[in-house]
Parts: sequence; C-alpha cells; structure tokens
Amino acid sequence: MEDITTLIMAIAGFLHDTGKIADIDIMPLPAGYRESNAPLYQPVYRGNYSHEHALLTAGFIEAYGDRLPSQLTGWSQGPDSFVNLCGMHHKPETALQWIIAIADRLSAGFDRHSLEEEGNESIDPRRYRDTRLRPVLEELRLDRESDKAEPWTRRYHYPLKPLTAQSIFPLASDADHTRRGEDSRESYRQLFSDFVKELPDLYHRQENLALWFEHFDTLFMKYTANVPSARAGDVVPDVSLYDHARTTAALAAALYLYHRDTDTLQEDAIKKTDEDKFLLVTGDFYGIQEFILRGYGQTKTLRSKLLRGRSFTVSLFCELGADLVCRKLGLPFSSIILNAAGKFTIVAPNTPLSSMGVAEAENEINEWLLALSYGENSLGVSYKQLKPTDFTKERFRDAWEATKSSAEVKKYQRFDLNRHAGAVESYLRSFNNELAHPLCPLCGKRPSDRHVEQSELLGHVTSACRPCRDQVFLGTKLVRKARLAVVTTDADLKDPHNRLMEPIFGRYQLTFPTGRLNDLAKQNYLLRYWNLSLNEDGGISSGISAKLINGYVPTYTDDDQYDDRILAGEKSDERKMELIDSIAPGLPKTLEHIACKALNPSSDGGSPQGVAALGILKADIDHLGALMSYGLPKTSFTISRLATVSRQLDFFFSFHLPHFLATTPMYNDMYTVFAGGDDLFLIGPWNRIMNLVRDLRRDFARYVCHNTHVHFSAGIALSKAHTPLEQMAIEAEAALEASKSERNRLTIFGETMTYDDYDELISIRDVMMGWLEDEWINNAMLYRLNTLIDMAALERKLIGSVKPFALKELECTKWRSYLAYSADRNLAKGLTGDDRGRTSRSMAESIASWLERFGGKMNVPLWEILYNRR
Repeated sequence: MEDITTLIMAIAGFLHDTGKIADIDIMPLPAGYRESNAPLYQPVYRGNYSHEHALLTAGFIEAYGDRLPSQLTGWSQGPDSFVNLCGMHHKPETALQWIIAIADRLSAGFDRHSLEEEGNESIDPRRYRDTRLRPVLEELRLDRESDKAEPWTRRYHYPLKPLTAQSIFPLASDADHTRRGEDSRESYRQLFSDFVKELPDLYHRQENLALWFEHFDTLFMKYTANVPSARAGDVVPDVSLYDHARTTAALAAALYLYHRDTDTLQEDAIKKTDEDKFLLVTGDFYGIQEFILRGYGQTKTLRSKLLRGRSFTVSLFCELGADLVCRKLGLPFSSIILNAAGKFTIVAPNTPLSSMGVAEAENEINEWLLALSYGENSLGVSYKQLKPTDFTKERFRDAWEATKSSAEVKKYQRFDLNRHAGAVESYLRSFNNELAHPLCPLCGKRPSDRHVEQSELLGHVTSACRPCRDQVFLGTKLVRKARLAVVTTDADLKDPHNRLMEPIFGRYQLTFPTGRLNDLAKQNYLLRYWNLSLNEDGGISSGISAKLINGYVPTYTDDDQYDDRILAGEKSDERKMELIDSIAPGLPKTLEHIACKALNPSSDGGSPQGVAALGILKADIDHLGALMSYGLPKTSFTISRLATVSRQLDFFFSFHLPHFLATTPMYNDMYTVFAGGDDLFLIGPWNRIMNLVRDLRRDFARYVCHNTHVHFSAGIALSKAHTPLEQMAIEAEAALEASKSERNRLTIFGETMTYDDYDELISIRDVMMGWLEDEWINNAMLYRLNTLIDMAALERKLIGSVKPFALKELECTKWRSYLAYSADRNLAKGLTGDDRGRTSRSMAESIASWLERFGGKMNVPLWEILYNRR
C-alpha cells in the first residue's frame, strides 16, 4: 500500500480489543504497570476504573512488542504512538484515536443489541469470563411480525477453544448458561498462551507489513472466533471478538482515508455523523456455473483436473477481484468484510478517488473476462453511499437493503453495449492452423496457443488455449500442494512450469512454493500467500494465512491399484488399460473411477453388483436473502453481526464439509465442484450420495442449533460418468428447483419429499433388504412393485385433482387387488403352512400401508435396492 498510515489504522482497529483475551498474570509487564497506566487507558465509572481490556490491549503490545513487526511498535505520528492508537479507544484524545473509537462504535452499531430488549437479565461484570459466545444462527427467524425480538433462550454456546472443524459446532448450554471460576480463567489463559506462542512464527514479520497482517488475521481468527466481543452488562454476546475486530479495522481504514483525502483530519469533523463518509462496495461474479461446467471437449483423461482447476479459478476471480478493488482504493485486505459464494462486500471511503478506483477496477476485470469468455462471465461492482448513522442498529438494515438493490440493478448492466456489442471481429484471425488442434480441444471455444503445444500437462490432447492449460495446471497442483503464492507478473519465478501462462486479470501470477518467499515479500512482489487446506486434525496451520477455497477432491491411493471394480462392466480391453494406467497415487480420481466405487462386492465372490453411476448433489440454504436481511430484529442488525452470520454459514461448507469428506471413509470418493457461502455441488458414487445428504442435513441442523427457520433444500440426479458435466448440472439443478418450490425438501428419482419422509423411506429400504436376506421376497416381486407404485402414485394424483379424467385411468385403483394376488404367490416362499400365510399377509399389509402413505416416493427404497443388486 502507498500510505503506511492507512495500514497502521486498520491494524490498530483490528487490535483494539486484543486485551479481551490477554491475561495480565501471564504477560511479562513491569511491576506497577496496572496502577501507573490505568488512568491513561481506562475511563472511570461510578468511582472505579472500567474497560480493563483497553489497559490490557496496551499491555499486550508493550509486553510482546518483540513479536510484532517493528513498523508497528516503532510507528508514531505527532502525539500518537501505535500502542496508544490501540489502547485509547475508550479515552480518545487525538484525531487518529477518535477514528479508532468511532470505528469501534460503528462496528457495534453504536448501541449493541441488549439482553434487556430480549427479556433476559444482564451479565454480571465480575463474571465476564464465564460468558460464552452465542450463535447468531440460533436467533434467525423468518416469521418476525415486528422488529421486536422474541425472548432469547440462550440454549447454545460455542466452546471457548481455538477454531477447528470440531469447535465451529455450538454446544448445548448447561443449566445456568455459564462455565464458572477457574475453568473459565484457565480456558482464557490457554487461549492467550497458545496465541502468543504462535505469534513470533508468523511469516513476513519484518519483510512486509501487509502480508504479516493477513497472516495475523488468521491467527487471531483461530483464537478469537469463539470468544464473545461483548461479555458483560446487558449486551447480547453473539458477535465474536474476531468479527468485531475485522469490521472495526475496515471502518477505521475507510474513515481515515475519507478525512485524509477531504482534508478534515480533525476531531470535530471525525465526530460528525451526518455526512456520507463511506461507500459500501459490492461485487458479484456472474456466470459461475457456466464457467465451471460448460465446454469440456476432448477431456476424458483431463476432465477431473480441468473441473478442479475451473472451480478453483472461480474462487480466485472473487478473491482477487476484491483484492484489486482494494488496491485501487488504497485499502488493506481487511476492508473486505464479506466474501463468499461469488460475492464480496468492501467498506471504502466516499471520495472521488474511490469512485474512480471502483470504476477502474471493474473495467479492468471485465475487459480481461470478456477476452477470456466472450461475455459469458463478468464481475458487477456497485456501491452505496452511507453516513456513520447508517451503521446504527436502527438504520443499518435499510442501508444494507439499499446496497443490495444497487447490486441487483448492476446485474442487468454487465457490459457497455456501445463498446462490446456485435461480432468479435478478430476471432477468426486468432487461430493458428499449424497447430495439431487450432481450436482448443478442451474448451472448444478459444484458439489453441503455440506456447502450450505439446505441454506435458496435456498428455495426448497435445493442444490447448492458455486458460485451459492453466486450469489443468491448477487442477494437477492443488491436490499435491497446500500453499499458493499470488505474485506480481514481474516477479522472478525460477520455475517457468510452476506458474500461469495467462495471469488472472493480467496482473496476478500464481505459483505453488515451498518456502517463505521472504525476498519476494521484501520487494513487494509477493501479494498474497495462502494455506489452502486444513490440517488433518481439522485445525489451521501456524504462521500463514488460511484461505479455505480449495474444497475436497478424492485422490488415488495405493489401494486403488488393486480395486477390480474399475474393470467391471462391458469395457474394451483398451479402455480397461486406459483406466488402469490413469491410476497414479496422489492425482485426482476421474469421474469414471468415482462411478465405479458405487459397485458392491458380490455375495458369492463373483463380479461386483450394482450400477456404476454418479450421484450429483446440489443444495443451498433456503430463504438466505430474507434470513440475512430480516432474520434478525432491526435493533440487532449491525455490520459485525452481518459479518458473523456470513462467516458462520460459509464455514459449514468451506470448513466442516471438506474435513468431513476427508475423514469419513464412506465419503472419501466425493468430488467437490463448489462448496461455500450458502450452497454446494458434489459428485460421488450415487449410493454414497444418497447417504451423504442425510448426514449433511443432520450436521447442518446441529450447526444451526436445530433452528427450524434455517435449513437447506437439495436435489440429487443420477448419471453415467461419460455424461457431459453441463447436463449433469442441469438435471441436478432441476431436482433442486423442485425442492426449492416447497423448501426444506429433497428431490431424488423425480420425487420431492421432506427429510423426515426420506428417513422413513430409508428405514423401509432396510426392512426390504431384511426380507431379501431372509428370502421372503424375490426379484420378480420387486419388479412387480414398480407397477404397483406407479398405480398408487396415479391414484393419489387423481384423488387430489379437480380436473376431469378418463374412465380408463381408474384402472390404477386396482393396485390393492394386484398386490394381494402377487403377495400370495411371491412373498415368504421360503416358509410353509401357517407361517407363510401369516408372514405373507403381514408383508402385504406393510407394503399396502407404504403405498397408501408414500405413493410414488416408494421408488426411492425400491430403486436403490434394484440398482445396488443389478
């Protein structure tokens, strides 16, 4: 960044409440530090010093200054030092200190949502350590008839532990909703001790302050995402210390730039709340599914790598698009308060330079995207001017709705038609007919590039365009490399094969390094440095910023080389050899191999049974827009709470899901096309997908505290492995849309049902499987059930219809007599005499009751059995 003070202000805003996890008994402070510094940092309330955390924040910076960048501890500007900038937010005395103080208050909506408003008693300040972070997700409602919240029951809380795939799940609260005494004190001591232990290991502490800040952000998130920001009095403790710190940093940077650029960096001007000082900038990437799924050409052997690379590239478009807007505006990464599901939100200063910077960034991004995808993809960037008072708890909802409306208008103004309408005149002239394939055989729309010809990454495909080569490169590297460096295009990268051929937006180069890249960081060539995955234990790596956008992709292991299921079915010897040769431990599995995992071992040791097919699962959270805007009462809708809801929902898909798939053997063959924000798209063995949706629904219910207002709809389609990905997506999307028409539903085999019904149907499947094992039912009867189900389904349809129907359609009402006839001849044949009669009648009664209740939905248990036994 050009202005170091902007970065300093952001970091000071971020650190201002660090004292809330600091333990003065652990910090190596000189004797008498509290007594001599309390008058400086702590205000007096009813004759006593209050807000001890401000003193502890200053103490933390002074005690651990040798573990912080020297650019921080050595910074001063006039009467301000960095320690006072962080610690004086409750007793501000200078203009810059007032900026931090105002940002702190704006982040909380001036007056935080109170327990008194929700009919609950306030929290005793003497027991602030016993307060636990409460899930905002527990509070969301769709049926609020007024802005007054319902009484808050406080049934759940987050464990006071570092962030892991396990600790993101809330726990049921104990009877008095607290943890007492030494247990709480010890929990805070452990958090703080581990936090300061990792602090000196952060990368780039002396080489690059901006990079260090991003690494610090991850460390702080790890140890404070489960710590409440407000812990005493009548404030609802449902915003984490991390989310409050992040939004305070964003507001502080924007507020500083506004007053600096308008030459009003004085205390009186900073306190004014009736000026449009802020821009709330939103970005929306259009055409995500088209980019990922459309056009795969000759990609039998490369499709899995290309799919992985494309999905990851879309995530990079959103991350780096937000980064470019920030760089154009002179803002640090912390100004991005929301970034998930192809959308981002940035808090920026309302200055002419900012408006110009937003326009420049949008134009630069879209000019590049237009050349890449010929108009299929674009990034819409819009903004709304806000006053400080718009961040108050009474007004922020309206401000957020106005921002969303601006973004919606932008959706229909993606391109300047005066510049970009009409044919692409240079398109045909861009092909090189001397190449093996002048048209890229991977995407089928861009010209192949001579610099890509014969690349080892492509194998027998030979030719490709630069973007497709890069997507194969990313798809290959991502499964083996955990860390990604984003560097400038003029950075000296030693390995020419370990980088993109077409840098993103023409300015962001990517490479997969092994070291810290200190030299590149010192020279400002290193822009971002990310760890892309969780550790095997579900934790976050030390030292480096975490960017969990990689998802989970199944890779080959040594065991796959001995799995004969890939040879099952009617395949030529040549195709079998191709499948065997493509198995290489560590590389992503092909969709054909994944489909083969749906086969089941034969009971007699013969060929595997079942259908080698894929299940395609699409799901997203119901009514998310309404929940985000109106799920909370107006009095508690603040920017920090909005950030908390967004992060916590995203964590289920980007934090929990990859770890769950990687650590659950049954689901090791699931392919993540995308998962984050509020939706997911998974491909896996069809029968495992049917089980997975139940487990995800169970886990999501636990994650949102069994809040019946927060749920997701899902659709499952079945497909052969060679089906085009776009067609798979269309079929899964149609199933999802059927579920979304009623919400909180699952659609599979063309039938839409509640999850409770699905659970019962799975229980029916288990009963029928027991009959098969006991030889009480045979295949002939199973296939006859197909006809009976169709008849029962038609009967239900006719009963519920008000339209006239043909007399012959009443044939469907005969299914009961057909069932009785078939049961007498086909059920319980292994039994004799009265035993057979009783068992046969009981089975027929069960089948009849199932058909009466479920009609066509009975295809779910039946077809799963038939497909698994074929």
